[in-house]
Amino acid sequence: MIPFDMKTSIFTYILVNHIYSIVLGITWYRNRTRRWGIGFFFADFVFKSAGMTLACLRGALPPVISIVAANVLMFSGTLFMLFGMARFLKVRLRQRPYGLYTLLFTVLYAICALVYPDIRARIVIFSGMLAPVVAHTAWLVYTSPHKDLRSHASPAGIAFALFAVVFGVRVACALTGDPIASYFHAPITDSFLTILCQVLSVYLAYALLLMISNRIADLPDRGTVPLTPQGPGAGAPGPCVCYRLYRKIFPRKGLFR
Repeated sequence: MIPFDMKTSIFTYILVNHIYSIVLGITWYRNRTRRWGIGFFFADFVFKSAGMTLACLRGALPPVISIVAANVLMFSGTLFMLFGMARFLKVRLRQRPYGLYTLLFTVLYAICALVYPDIRARIVIFSGMLAPVVAHTAWLVYTSPHKDLRSHASPAGIAFALFAVVFGVRVACALTGDPIASYFHAPITDSFLTILCQVLSVYLAYALLLMISNRIADLPDRGTVPLTPQGPGAGAPGPCVCYRLYRKIFPRKGLFR
């Protein structure tokens, strides 16, 4: 049986996250005049990529950076995703309580990492405090008063709901499962849940791009002259949504003109 290599899995996840960070960064730049929360989506993937990169350098960097700072970055990224979804859905959300929530997470996580090192307690704190955040994000999606935006964000809402379930199961496994020697040598159940989070992150990135492209497709005509019924090409099907998003990110004149 081929041994399971958690480090390789995490490295692949980091690489994919960096790629999605670039894609969302370009998407945000091309839509920076629209207050749709795309900048928050971009910040989420950047913070998570940076946090996971620091976590993989554990041993080369001091614990306060490779453990505490890394997980605070990933935790903050999830909050940015919540803020972005609230803005996309046109829902008012007070951000100050979440700043205090992040401060509480930082203190608790630092205690369990530096003062009383306990990997199991860190998993419980990280997943247990993230579960309400992603659950709240899913709740915003499915209770939005704007039916069209709710429809666009529905695939992303599924991802947030599944994240909440995975985080809840991870907390239960950490409390009742086998002892955990280190993050890279966790029991197979926790490793499987970690990989499931990676798969959900890839799905979430796709759902976000689809959500943005669908909203762009619903925008009214921006000054282009429509084809008349007598004109060439009249009645032909228009380009698909993904192609329109592709052309918005990579216009024909070139990206760096």
